[in-house]
Amino acid sequence: MRRQLREILFAGLMTAALLGPYHAAASPRMVSLVFNSQPQNPQQVGSDEFRVKLQALAGKRLIIDERAGNSFGSEAAVLAATRSGAVDIAVVSGGIASAVVPELGVFDIPFLFRDTAHAKAVATGPVAAAIGAKFADKGLVLLALGKQGFRNLTNSKRPVRSVADVKGLKIRVIPNPVYQMTFKALGAEVVPMDFPLVYAALKDGRLDGQENPVPTIAANRFEEVQKHLTLTGHFFAPIVFVANRAMFDHLDASEREALIAAARVAAEVTWKAELDAEKLVDLRKGGMDVIETFDRKSFVDAVKPLDPEFEKRFGKELLATIRSTP
Repeated sequence: MRRQLREILFAGLMTAALLGPYHAAASPRMVSLVFNSQPQNPQQVGSDEFRVKLQALAGKRLIIDERAGNSFGSEAAVLAATRSGAVDIAVVSGGIASAVVPELGVFDIPFLFRDTAHAKAVATGPVAAAIGAKFADKGLVLLALGKQGFRNLTNSKRPVRSVADVKGLKIRVIPNPVYQMTFKALGAEVVPMDFPLVYAALKDGRLDGQENPVPTIAANRFEEVQKHLTLTGHFFAPIVFVANRAMFDHLDASEREALIAAARVAAEVTWKAELDAEKLVDLRKGGMDVIETFDRKSFVDAVKPLDPEFEKRFGKELLATIRSTP
């Protein structure tokens, strides 16, 4: 009997020794966070806040490895890497993400949003929640939507004060169907191009112009190769905080909650960030002619014929819901 007890005890000790490492507290999981923008850009601001907040919420379990996305190439490449699992979390432009999740493209509709407050109400409300559900079958999880800002037009040829001034300009746009059809309607010669190639193409004349939020224009020193900036505000650009679905599903409930909470705090920081005024000062100092007053109605009228296509793509009821959101 004693021999049996000794054998049982010995077996128990051996089992504990063998299984001990698996029952010990798990090492923190390294989670990659990639963004593709210059410093002092809303994406970088949001990514930094995400990392800080996640460390505060789940620092013993999750460690963020934050990296600028230049090593991955374009934002489209960063998003593709997130879908494949090579990247865990990405912070990318809405216009890039909508090429993968077409429902998000409703944010790309020109002149749809009255102002930032209107865009935020939609991006943090039921419309965004319904769109978020569409990410799952793309291998992604939408964590939050933030603010990149309203996009504006620059060019090296002439001041743009009405839609007539856009005609014939070679304008780079995100490789996104709504962006392309919009600028065709405005009369531009549309050139889809990944962002890392844009500066060189503006410098050597392959492009006349491009469109981006003011912080992006300033961060990439476009005033060096572009003379004219018109604050058209034609598209509102959200920032998409998105995770690889397999990675997200592998986390436990508390870690998933921490990830979502951190992304929402980070997104809120981007909504509150006021970078445009400061960056406009820098652009003017760099020699850029900033046009604030222009014939907005001529732009709105030029894209009005696209309404039936937008209603077909996104639904007339949804567009009415967005327009009526206070």
